[in-house]
Amino acid sequence: MLEALKIMVGRRWRLMLALFVIEIGAIIVISNLPFFPGEFSFTQNQYNSIKPIVEQSALGQLADIFANNFMVVVRELIPVIGPAVFALSIYETARIVEVIAITNGDGVGAALGTLFLLPHTYLELPAYAIAVTESGYLVYSVATGFSRGWAIFVRELRFLVVSIMLIAGVLVFAAVFEVTEIQIEVLTQAPAPPIEGALVFLTWIPFALVFAGALSFWRRARREAPELEAREAEDARRQADALLGVAGHAPPQTQGEKDAAGSPTSGEGGATA
Repeated sequence: MLEALKIMVGRRWRLMLALFVIEIGAIIVISNLPFFPGEFSFTQNQYNSIKPIVEQSALGQLADIFANNFMVVVRELIPVIGPAVFALSIYETARIVEVIAITNGDGVGAALGTLFLLPHTYLELPAYAIAVTESGYLVYSVATGFSRGWAIFVRELRFLVVSIMLIAGVLVFAAVFEVTEIQIEVLTQAPAPPIEGALVFLTWIPFALVFAGALSFWRRARREAPELEAREAEDARRQADALLGVAGHAPPQTQGEKDAAGSPTSGEGGATA
């Protein structure tokens, strides 16, 4: 599994990064667009439905935030449908940011700052990018399976399992960071001094450690991925050759079969006069 993770991270990081950048850009643009008729009240109801999460215990917040984000990821992993779910989740996030801005009267810039100045965002959004990347590769493996054999699809199933495990881990970290941010914000509300509200930015310290570990793994994966892929391809070739060898050669005769073939009553020997 670790080798598959290195290949996936080392080879697919460009697409994941591009999708992550698209997420950020789309959220910024969409959150500054006017609502369609009736859309504001609909989105406001969506936002109000998730607000009770803040009133739960920290453990309850952690469970609900993870469950909600993981369900989004599961839908994004579905081939063909995944990219549409990905686009919809970006749109909904942007609109909720806009609702928060209008409700609080702080402006879209302040709401976007709240989103992008806290570390949990930089875990959640990459998790969605990983999911839709895997969705695309699943479609590719099915499409090429018809012409190049289904070994590609079977191989991709391994990457699917690794992707789910990776995403789950990332979303757990994201939920922990988000809950920590919520707890700090609740504790530093008025009448606490405004300066205490800045304590939430201390969460960037542990995030820096997480990011450093992820960066180190990414560098190692980029370096090792070509060799791992070559080794995997060689193993697949040997297995294919072995299967062809078994199919192309009859099993050796047993001693009993050899004796029967050389006996006077065999087909070629015939009976003597």
